[in-house]
Amino acid sequence: MNSLFDSAGLAIVAYAEVLADGTSPNTNSGVATTKTGTGRYTVTLPADKAQTNARDLIFVQPLGVANNTPVTSRVDDTTSTTVKGIEICNGTTAADSAFTVLILRTIIPPPAGAPA
Repeated sequence: MNSLFDSAGLAIVAYAEVLADGTSPNTNSGVATTKTGTGRYTVTLPADKAQTNARDLIFVQPLGVANNTPVTSRVDDTTSTTVKGIEICNGTTAADSAFTVLILRTIIPPPAGAPA
């Protein structure tokens, strides 16, 4: 029996644990991370993992946040084929936070004429 994950044809492109200062003690596939400002980070994939007509599914999970603190994350995947911008907000204000990121990509080519 195939699981839904297998049926979707998703492959792990990269994952990382990123500390609040932007360093990454645990990464894979040559991923590099950087803190670019308060609550702003980049995850840079190696050139061989560049997004080429692929649709990435990116999960960001802030770590070590108090249960009563609202936290949101936003991913900017539009400016580069290898750089993913991540912003963490504490309520309405950008806030430094450790987080994990998981990037999945479909290995099934989209049908002709499908939206990108």
